Amino acid sequence: MFITLRNQILKILLLLACVALLALHLSVPINLTAVDIGRHIKNGELILQGNSQVLYKNFYSFTCPEYPFINHHWFFGVISYVIFRMSSFEGLSVFYILLLIAAFLLAFDSARRYSNFNAGILFSVIAFLLLTSRAEIRPEGFSVFFVALDFWLLQRFLQRTISERVLLIVIPVVQVIWVNTHIFFFMGPLLVGVFLWQAQLAGEAKERRAFLQRLLWISVLVSLINPSGLWGMLTSFTGLNKFGYDLAENQTIFFMIHRFNDNIIYKYYVIAAMIMIAGMVISLRREGGKALPMVFLGAFITIAAFRAVRLMMPFGFLFVPLAAYFYAPYIKKAAVVFVLGMVSVVGIVLCICLFPVNPRIGLMPNVNASAEFFKHNGLKGPIFSNYDIGGYLIYHLGGQEKVFVDNRQEAFPPDFFRQLYVPMQEDPAIWKEALEKYGFNIIYFYRRDITPWGQDFLIARVRDPQWAPVFVDDYAIIFARRGSIDQSVIDRFELPKSMFRISAA
Repeated sequence: MFITLRNQILKILLLLACVALLALHLSVPINLTAVDIGRHIKNGELILQGNSQVLYKNFYSFTCPEYPFINHHWFFGVISYVIFRMSSFEGLSVFYILLLIAAFLLAFDSARRYSNFNAGILFSVIAFLLLTSRAEIRPEGFSVFFVALDFWLLQRFLQRTISERVLLIVIPVVQVIWVNTHIFFFMGPLLVGVFLWQAQLAGEAKERRAFLQRLLWISVLVSLINPSGLWGMLTSFTGLNKFGYDLAENQTIFFMIHRFNDNIIYKYYVIAAMIMIAGMVISLRREGGKALPMVFLGAFITIAAFRAVRLMMPFGFLFVPLAAYFYAPYIKKAAVVFVLGMVSVVGIVLCICLFPVNPRIGLMPNVNASAEFFKHNGLKGPIFSNYDIGGYLIYHLGGQEKVFVDNRQEAFPPDFFRQLYVPMQEDPAIWKEALEKYGFNIIYFYRRDITPWGQDFLIARVRDPQWAPVFVDDYAIIFARRGSIDQSVIDRFELPKSMFRISAA
């Protein structure tokens, strides 16, 4: 009895260590100038005020205000705004951390049910870097949680530890929230289909298979419950199309390895993918056709993450239970279980030593300084802004200024990026035409824009006698046009050109 109690305590300590490590690495301060959460909060505020335009139109833009698009994450904005009003950005950080911890615990428990506790810990440690690869507050956090929840519920149904009634209540409700929260909602019906396939191959009773078939149809039909109806449901298949602006998060693994060779996360994904693929092959050789549903799911998420690095985190959360399923027969022996426990402990220690963190919640220090300068000194647009900082401007200036562009590629026509936004930063003649057309008074840029056209444009404006830098910090730079309505701000705050170091030709 004493040995059993000691083992239970050790297990609890191991799991708590994983949860604590996960929480620490997810405690990342919010760089509001470069993420979407500011726009989501503003969306939620306007929707609760009865403004429905943000659901269908490019409401915040003065360049493409009537361009139609489907706001597939509007409910995330409502949730974010409510939490923000109650507890500010610190509350949003805590909520998001707890959401991902809940997803992890569900994924871990699914792994434990397929194999054993130590295997669940081991595969969690292996996936750790992927689980924390996108710690910013994003709508996809809900997708990760809902994937883990649906997987856990459906697994328990096939293991006969949960009733049909629970699934019939929870999964449709989850699907309605999901379809209005994030574009990956198609994973809900996909998971029901995978477990239905598994039930058929396992020879489940006809009544149980029929129930899963009904649940699949219900999951599809309730996806119509969104502001755009059928088109909103179909956005999962059209919303990930290539747009006019290539984002790093939508690039392939090999592209990112080549572009950011010093970032270990992309190479680490390749290792985890090899473990997943090896498990799929072993499982197929062991079980034959019965392994096909889980092999399909593993192949789907592995290929998806390879094609778009934004999916590495969902891959990590599915890796935990799927790897446990694939390797289960080989990790249930007592000697192996002991080894797994020791390896897991070593893995946790290595994560602590090799990847130290400085946990912090809420906003990054002084990230709102540029917006406060803008508002306090009464600067007036029109504003030319870069892609990254659009959500920040919407949050701070949403009731005062429209934006030229923001970080929603789906809200602008592809030609806007290809024929205007990028060329006007590269070609002085196109910049001059755009300046005459839109009459920019302010240039408001995210300083860490690493695109070659963005860097060249900033260098050109520093050298341009028509524009005066009036504010700069670690996050943003603001230029005002000489002779414009903002001339008084230039007279008071113009920064000397000597303070800017220009290394480009």
